[in-house]
Amino acid sequence: MPKEALPPMPVRKPYPLSKEQIRLYRENGFVALPDVLEREEVRALRRILTGAVRDRKRKHADGLIQTNPRYEKVFAQMVNLWEDYEEFRPFILNSRLADIARRLVGCRSIRLWHDHALIKPPFDGAPTPWHQDFPYWPMKEPGALSCWLALDDVDESNGCMSFVPGTHRLGALAPVSLTHPSSLFKVAGLDRREHRPTIVRLKAGSCTFHDGNTFHHAGPNRSAKPRRALAIIYMPAGVTYDGKPHCVTDGCGLRVGGRFSGKRFPVLARS
Repeated sequence: MPKEALPPMPVRKPYPLSKEQIRLYRENGFVALPDVLEREEVRALRRILTGAVRDRKRKHADGLIQTNPRYEKVFAQMVNLWEDYEEFRPFILNSRLADIARRLVGCRSIRLWHDHALIKPPFDGAPTPWHQDFPYWPMKEPGALSCWLALDDVDESNGCMSFVPGTHRLGALAPVSLTHPSSLFKVAGLDRREHRPTIVRLKAGSCTFHDGNTFHHAGPNRSAKPRRALAIIYMPAGVTYDGKPHCVTDGCGLRVGGRFSGKRFPVLARS
């Protein structure tokens, strides 16, 4: 069977990821990387996202945009924009970004899990509770990670990300509700005073990468403008499907215990 072809992307130099940044990611479960996008790319993504939000709200595609008012006070999210909007593909299927993920994890090849636009509305954006990502994903093996791209400058005033270093080593815990949250720290048996979060402020065009089991949250947006971010989630090739329901895999015909594969989960970077 022939290997899946990598999507054609504009040629750019690999991101200058250092050994120290890789070490920090593996030790802490997250790392912040400056200037992964150029200014023109950030401006383009903002424009494309504005159009996609307007279009998706008009269409109300089932499962692809949340309509729960409680949930939307945390953030409005839209999944797999790259499938519906061709302009997103050079960003979501970007081998340069995917290769950062591959090098951080230390795998030979890496697949796309899905993209995920995250928009906190102005003034009333509620905090995103402390949570892990991996418990919500239908994967048997750990190792999946998220690239969280800031499309606006972010700090404590508009909902920047915070992480608790080393919590990825706890493994997957019971998932918490984002609308009626319980304390993830209590679930893990951790004393919050002994596990202080790291607040990560970013300039637009910079990003964080975090392991799917790393504790993280984002504060409310108290500013007068939306806080826009784009998450691109990757998984090492070879990860298998555990059968849990998920809007990305429902109806895909994946076999429980089989590897993720196919056009929806392309390989984006190889060593």
